This record gives sequence, C-alpha cells and structure tokens, in this order.
Amino acid sequence: MITENSLDQLLSVVAIEQVVGDYVTLRKSGSRYTGLCPFHDEKTPSFSVTPSMGIYKCFGCNKGGNAIQFVREIENVTFVEAARQLAERYGVELIETGNRLDDDQYQELQRRKEGLQVVLDYAQGFFQQQLNDTEEGAIGLSYFKERGYSKETRSYWGLGYSPSAWDALLKDAEAKGYKKEKLQEVGLVKQNDKGNWYDLYRGRVIFPLKTPSGKIVGFAGRKMDKAENSPKYVNSPETELYKKSDFLYGVFEAKQAIGKEDNTYLVEGYTDVITLWQSGIRNAVASSGTALTPGQIKLIRKFSANITVLYDGDAAGIKASLRGIDLLLAESLNVKVVALPQGEDPDSFCQKLGGEAFGEYIKEEAQNFIFFKAQLLLDQAAGDPIKKSEAIKDVLQSVSLISDSIKRSVLTRQLAAICQVEEAVLTQELGLLLRKSLRDDKNSDALVKQAGSLLGQGAWVLPEDAFSERHQEAALFRLFLLYGNQELKSGQSVLDYTLDSILDGEEAKDQLGDLLKTELFQRIWTDMLSFRVRNKDTELANRWPEPSFYIHHEEAQVSAWAADVLSRQYVLSPTFEEHYIYIKEESDSVQIVQSIEAIVANWKRIKVEKDIQEALFMLETAEGEEQEHLMSYLLHLNGIKLNISKSMGTALSGTGFGNKPAQA
Repeated sequence: MITENSLDQLLSVVAIEQVVGDYVTLRKSGSRYTGLCPFHDEKTPSFSVTPSMGIYKCFGCNKGGNAIQFVREIENVTFVEAARQLAERYGVELIETGNRLDDDQYQELQRRKEGLQVVLDYAQGFFQQQLNDTEEGAIGLSYFKERGYSKETRSYWGLGYSPSAWDALLKDAEAKGYKKEKLQEVGLVKQNDKGNWYDLYRGRVIFPLKTPSGKIVGFAGRKMDKAENSPKYVNSPETELYKKSDFLYGVFEAKQAIGKEDNTYLVEGYTDVITLWQSGIRNAVASSGTALTPGQIKLIRKFSANITVLYDGDAAGIKASLRGIDLLLAESLNVKVVALPQGEDPDSFCQKLGGEAFGEYIKEEAQNFIFFKAQLLLDQAAGDPIKKSEAIKDVLQSVSLISDSIKRSVLTRQLAAICQVEEAVLTQELGLLLRKSLRDDKNSDALVKQAGSLLGQGAWVLPEDAFSERHQEAALFRLFLLYGNQELKSGQSVLDYTLDSILDGEEAKDQLGDLLKTELFQRIWTDMLSFRVRNKDTELANRWPEPSFYIHHEEAQVSAWAADVLSRQYVLSPTFEEHYIYIKEESDSVQIVQSIEAIVANWKRIKVEKDIQEALFMLETAEGEEQEHLMSYLLHLNGIKLNISKSMGTALSGTGFGNKPAQA
C-alpha cells in the first residue's frame, strides 16, 4: 500500500494534462482542456481535463478520476503500478507500507522476479533473432507465411523460432552469462535422468505469453516435425510471474480494442487470435484450449461486461464447454455465442471469408447463450420427453445464475416459447432452483428476494425501488463531498449535524451504514469513518475528508464519482424530481440541511414501505398466531411511518417533500 502523504505528493507534482496528452489530442478551452475520449468512440469531444483540480471526466461514457486512475484505465494496470509509473516519470519517491512480507523478504521476492524477467526477455530476443536472421529460421518463417502472417504481424506479436539442436539456447545463454538454473526455473531448459541439459522448445515456433501490461511471462511452442513423438504444444510452467489460471492469450494486444468495442471475442487458440487481429478484428483473446477459470473470467470482466464466445463447428466440443459459460453468467457477464460452420475454426473461417465479412458474420450469427444452449440441448433430446425435461432443467440452472431479475424474467418468457412449455411451469422450477441456492447461501439477502418473487404464490412481486435508493444515496453523498465540513450557525459541520440531529446521534454511523444499499457508497462511508479514526490525534481531528480525498482515492469508482460531481453541476433526473424529491441548488447552509433532511426522510420512507409490503405479502398465506403477529408488526411499522412524517415535517403519501425550517 502506498501511503496517503506519498500519493498526495505525487499528485501535487503530476500535470494531468501532460499525462492525458500522451494519449489524447487536447485543446485548451478556458481553464480546461477538451478532446475525444480514449475509452469509447465519439466524433464530438465529450472528454474534459481540469488541471486546477487534477481530474479528467468523460460525459459520454462517464469515466473519470485523477492522473493515477487515467493511467490505470488506459494501460489496464493496478493502482499501485500506475502510481509507480507516474512516480518514475516525475521523479517522486513513493513510500509503500503494509506488505505481508517483511522488508527483507519483500526485497528478495522482487529481486527473484526481476531475475526471472531478465531471463525471459533474453529468451524472447533469442527466439525472434533465430526466426528472422538464421537459415534454420526459414522453417518457422514458412509456417507463419503459410498462415498469411505479414512481417508486421510477426513483429507485433513477437513470434519466434527455437532451433532443433538439443542445446542451442542453453549454449547461447551461458555464453552471455545466464545460469542454467534460472533457465530451468522459467521452463526454457530441462535436465534428463543422465544429468544432461537440453532445450525444451527445440524445433518449435514460439508464441510469447504477455501480461496485460505487456511483460513476457512465458512461451508456448508449437512443434514443426509431425513425426516427432511429443506434444503439439509445450507451454511454460507456472512461476512467480506466470499463473496459468489467471492468464488469457492476447489481452495486452486486445485491451484497447475491447474497451472501445465494449465486447470481448473469446476463441481457443493462439493462431485464432493473431489471424483475427491481422484481419482487423482486434478484440479477441484465447483461453489456449483450457477450460475457463474464475481468474480468467475476472480478467475478462476488467475490460468489458460483454463477451461473445466463438465456437468451432463441433457439437460435442461445444457441449463440453458449456460449464465454462455458466461461470461467465455467474460473474454477471452478458454472454453471446457464435457457432461456426462444421469443420471451421476462427482462424480458417476468417481467412476464407476475409476480415470484414467474418466480422459481419459474427454480428449476424451471435445469439444469447441461454437460447443457444436451449436449442442445442433440445436438438440432442430428439423428441425424447425425459431427455427434454432434463435439458430444460439444465438451461434453467444457467438462467438461475443471472443476478438481474428483469433479465431472468424476459429469458424465462422466451424460453417457454422455445421449449413449448407453459411459462408458469418454468417460473416455478426456476423458483425452486433459487431456493436451493438460498439454502447454499443463507446470508444472501438478494436471493431471499429472488426466491420470494418466483415461488408461484401469487402475482405480487416485492418492489426493489433500486432507482430511488441509488439516487437518494448519490444526492446525499454529493452534499457530503461538497459541504461535509461547512460550518453551520450552530458551530457544527454539515455532516456532523446530519449524524447528530437527523440520524439519531450515537447510533447514526451504524444507522447510515444500514441504510446504504449501493456498494460504491458503502465503501465511501467506510473510508470516511476510517479517515476520522486515523486523524483523531492530528490537526485534522473532528474533520471529514475534503474533495481531494475522493479524487485521489485508489478505487476507480470512487475517483470517477468524485470527478463527475466536481466536473459539472450535478442535476438529478426529471423523473427523480417528479416522483421522489426535488433538491434545489444550495446557496446557503439552511438549504443544504433542508436538502439532507428531505433525502433522509424519503430514504426512511422507502425502507418502511418496503417492510410494510413485505409483511403484507407474508400475510396472504399466514394463519392463526402468525397472522396475529404480522398484524401487530404492521401496526408497529405504520407507527414508525407516522413518526417519520411528524419528525421530518414530510407528507409521505405525496409525490414530493415539504421542507420545515432547518435548525442550522
């Protein structure tokens, strides 16, 4: 972890217009700079940089933050890596603490990693030199040229060749001072039972494996001699630099295109990715022939929530890979699939059609995974009623993994038509699956609501009111960011007054935490409390974070949110103003407090009305003593509702709020 003071020092010397200017052509516009956003396609500039605040903001795709966040987004590196890049550029020494290892262990680990990296970088240069500058390299060149790879493509992807001699790389490496033990550690050489050393990749073309930041962490070698009794591919072993379960081929080369397209094409092999790239389709990555892992899926999710899986035209192979797609759904990815014609793979079919036609084919043939899976399994059931029922249950299992209840509802309705089964039957079966998930995860409030609304006990569905809650929280934290430390006539700050007078004193901090439903604002509130605790014995005691705290936050969402609030006048949507609450532009402390009081009143109303509707739902099937308890509970909730109305001076049954004079 980088210390706060160190980050503040870094951001105080960084010129954000210079950092952004390396990637975006900026034009001066008053005190700001504008340009075309690097994160999405646009013709009219909606991207703004404000040097005085050290922030950038795109009003088209809503990305925003400070210089560290910009480097993090554009380079797809971690917060710490981005900070280190900027520190090196501006000559700032970063102070890092909190390593799980002690300093000596940490330094030793870093030295080991650097040593492995040096060896891998050497090998990459060796393989490329052998391909391009040696007589034997013509074997590899012939292979790549047969696939249609140009010199530019071979160079861009770092393709190489390993000589067929048993120890060509080993001899060259030792002559240049590299130790065979290090070469062995990264899988370049091996020792046989007789103690003799040999090159592992001999007689193979080489595909370097790169991290999302472009560092070489390993190699894949494809054999050229079909008669040789060895695997078709040899891959690097896992090291401190390379974890197979977290790796996807081509991410470094594809990351910017994925961001612009907001979609990832997932293929199987190295040559699939390279052929698509050379044909102009540059948002493809490969799983390298392995089943998808959670680590790989999280890597995909970093760049886009949308993924299109390109299948070879082999029904048996497709069915075997369905499990991996379920993992994608469980990670809230939007999944489409394209099945290529029988006998084709992305490499061969793209070369046959050409890049433009292949791209059009993908767009035309892509279909929702759920419908694709349903049709595939129903076709295999071939009219057998038992197999058909099993197929439907299998598809519903995939549907149950989708967290969005609206998507589930729409999919279920369309599945009913595809499967020729009544929608009510599918809904009931889906409810049972959700109940089973609930038993497996008893702490999941979301699953409780999902199961309750799908059990077939009537048409009533618990309203989520997510729209109103999200906007209430955004409005409240906007006021905290802009005015949290502003002093009222009573001597209290706006935020302290909110906690003491509006949110019930000592219990206010927990109460606010309980009210928050949006993950972003839960995190911000936790960090605000931590800030208060950390600074209780400093000159910042009894102060709340200033806007710079949010702008410099290492969490991308927090930094982007702060940039959004500070970059423009934050206007609530007309729908929100009409149906929930109208907040005036604050010009003095009284209006600020009135706004906060109105937000909290509506917030409490939503929570109480949800509890009332939930109790009414339970009352529909309750009997005897349980019914009496529920009636008492409803009376209790109604009393709370009246008390909120009385204490806040608010007509809760209306569409808006009246403001009582604030005791500011």
